[in-house]
Order: sequence, then structure tokens, then C-alpha cells
Amino acid sequence: MVITLSRQAEAGGEEIAELLCERAGLVLADRTVLERIAQREGLPVAQLAIFDETAPGPIRAVFAEWRAPVNQDTYLRQLVQVLLLLEREDDTVIMGRGAAFALTDPGTLHVRVIAPMPCRIARLVQREGLHRAQAQRLLEANDEARARFIRRSFNADIADPSHYDVTLSTAELSYEDAVEAVLASARGKSRRRWTSREAPRDLVAHVIRFRRQPGLPRVSETVWRRCERQGG
Repeated sequence: MVITLSRQAEAGGEEIAELLCERAGLVLADRTVLERIAQREGLPVAQLAIFDETAPGPIRAVFAEWRAPVNQDTYLRQLVQVLLLLEREDDTVIMGRGAAFALTDPGTLHVRVIAPMPCRIARLVQREGLHRAQAQRLLEANDEARARFIRRSFNADIADPSHYDVTLSTAELSYEDAVEAVLASARGKSRRRWTSREAPRDLVAHVIRFRRQPGLPRVSETVWRRCERQGG
């Protein structure tokens, strides 16, 4: 069972991911992703973090300031390779990092966790003791940073529900009920996982090529079209 989990800040994604792992004995891959990339490149995590999904400001400006010995193309290539390794390990919840846009195994469940802005503001105010206006500015900045990361990396809209199998709003839905809904969906979908023989060997190359040429379809759309041709 492999689940990717995209979430809005203060929508409860982290809490749901932890409950999923506790309930089903899964491993949470969050900062682990950055750490593995850093290990592969021989770099401190802090230098790779500037390219991560919530990195502030334009990538080029931050890159120039830090003078990091890795660029965004290198980061994305390593990111996709690590995500593919995590997907093949099974029993994993992959948090963020554009996993829903890079992974295309038909047995992987893609989940998006959202909540209305007033609900998210109230949670942040309660947790951090901020003024409502300040909380809203922080949440809007976080939303834009994550949307920008997906747009630049995968030429896609993070809020488009067609990228996900399940979209959950936690305004009224409890975290426990959300976990039950995700697990029920994941159990059914996990039966469709590729075997090593079926998995495309050149999937990483496809992801990188499609990212560099925005006019071409992304990998997930290509796989979908292949299924349509096969009548599946």
C-alpha cells in the first residue's frame, strides 16, 4: 500500500498521515525525501531545502544567494528517483514533494487534504496565537509556494482535483473518518500495483523530459492514454 498525500497548510494533512501510519503500520516519508537526496548528492539538507515545495521567493534569486552546488533540474531528477524508490518499497505514506505528479503506478493512491480558509485560519490562530490577518497572510503565502513548486516542476495545478483519487475536506470530516476513507480506498487500489516486470524502466527519463517540454503530456496522462488505447 502506497499513498501520496498533498495538503493545504492547517488542513490536517500531517495529523491524518500520522494516523494512517499508526493505524496501518505504514512508514511516513516527509523530510526523509530531502535527506535521501542530500545523501545522494553529498550535500547538507539545508542547501536542498531551498528548492523544496515551500521555498520562499523565486528559485533563481534564492539559488544566487545561497550559491548552492545543485540546480533545480538536478534536484528534480533526484527527487523523482527517490520518490520512485519509496513507491517500490511499499507500505509508505509520501507527504507532499509533488509525488502525485511523478508517480504513476496504478496501485498508488493519491490523496488531497483541504479545508476552507476560515477553518484553517482558526486552527492556526488557536495553535500559534496569531492575529487572524497575520494567519491568513501566512497561509496564503504557503499555498502560493506549494502551487508554484508544482507549477514549475510539473507544469500542473496543485488544486486540480483530477490529479487525485480522493479529495477530503476536513471542515466537518474528522481526522479519524478521513483515515478510514483513505484506507478503504487504498486497500482497493493497492491490488492494481505493477509488478517489477510491468513497471516502465524509463519512467524517470519520461518525467524529466515532460517537465522540460511543457507542451507534452505528463507521465500520468500518458499512462492514462495508454490504458484508453488498451480499453482498460
